[in-house]
Parts: sequence; C-alpha cells; structure tokens
Amino acid sequence: MRMKLIFLLSLFFLVACSSDDIINKEKKDLWNVVKNLKPGILSEATSNTDSREVEKTRLWLSKFKQPIILISSLDKTNQATLVALGNNEQKLTWVSADGISVSYDQGVLIATRGYSQDLLSLKFKNPENVFSQSNAQYSRVHRYLNGDNNYFDIHFKCQGKKHTLKTIQMLDYNIMVDRFIEDCKSENYKYVNEYDLLAGTTIVVKSKQWISPTNESFLTYSFYAFQKF
Repeated sequence: MRMKLIFLLSLFFLVACSSDDIINKEKKDLWNVVKNLKPGILSEATSNTDSREVEKTRLWLSKFKQPIILISSLDKTNQATLVALGNNEQKLTWVSADGISVSYDQGVLIATRGYSQDLLSLKFKNPENVFSQSNAQYSRVHRYLNGDNNYFDIHFKCQGKKHTLKTIQMLDYNIMVDRFIEDCKSENYKYVNEYDLLAGTTIVVKSKQWISPTNESFLTYSFYAFQKF
C-alpha cells in the first residue's frame, strides 16, 4: 500500500512538473488557431441542446490549472479528466487520477492502458493526410494481448469520408466543424469512428473512437485547445 502511494505521488509530481512543458507548443498552436478562426466558426451558445453538456462550461474549465482532456462513455454517465503525462515524437499521452492512460497522434487514438482490453498499438496512415481528403481508403492494424499474454493483431479495411460544416456544442461554445467519419471492417469486427475537426483544418477537437472488442468506443474532448493560463 505504501509503495502504491509513493508511486502515485511520484506520478502526480511528474505530471505537475512536466505537463505544461510537454504540450506547451501544441497548446499554443491550437489556441492561436482557435482565437483566429473566421467569424461564425466559434460563437457563444445561446441555448443548450444537451443537458449533459451544460455542466462543462468555460467557468468549469477555468478551474483547471493544467491542460486537460475529457474522456467519456457514449452515454456520458462515466467521465474523467486527464492531464498530460508524456510526449514522444508529437504523440501525446494523458493520464487520469486512477491511472488510466490514453495516447493520441494528431487526435487519433493509438494506445490505452488501464482498460480491461487495452489497445497496445495502432498501425495507421498519417492523420493529417487522411483528414485532408474528402474520401479515403486505407488499412489499420490494432494490436492486443490474449489471455496467454501473446500479441494478436486485428486487420481492418477502412473508408473515410468528410462531411463539411456541421455545428457542435463544446463547453458553452457553438463550433463549426468538418466531421470525418471512418468506417472500418475486419473479418470479425467493425466500428465507426467520428472525428470533429475545426472547420477548414485537420485539428481534432472531439472524437468517438473504438478501443477494442471488449471496451468498444468512447468520446474524447480536447478541452486544452480552449484553455488560457
């Protein structure tokens, strides 16, 4: 128990000392994009279409002194805020207070830790190139562990299509986005991922992504794009 406490304290100390440096450039670049958006892409929300969203406002976000993302179950009954843990070649890893971690490459989920069936790694096309296209076809390889701690891969064929200029609500903003929908199928599994990109960019501000056959899909909100310190 003592060792676990020491580990958690060390982890939080590491996060507190490093997370601002880890994503300083990414956050600065994102905020520069957000604040310079064309009129109409980002606007005040005059009404709330989803009562589960109203709790996450700019006032709520201002209470966090570190950059955060939020992950959520699809029905939004289970949610957690995560802070930055590490950066490896622009691939960001975020961790929750209970030790769940998720890693992304330009908004695409590439690994998880702490779930019942973790995504160990993902082979995929460069997200910026994929999100720049109106239609795309490509392959993905998801890697997992089986019950004997051996690796196994699931190979997917995917079709991606971009739908331009939709409005979503994040915090108390209405945001114009391009929605990139990714329809992937393997021999035994299939899933549909959704990426909401700031209109006219390849920056993912919200997504629905598949983890594994056991854990299926979850939501990610990149709230750090809207934080000011």
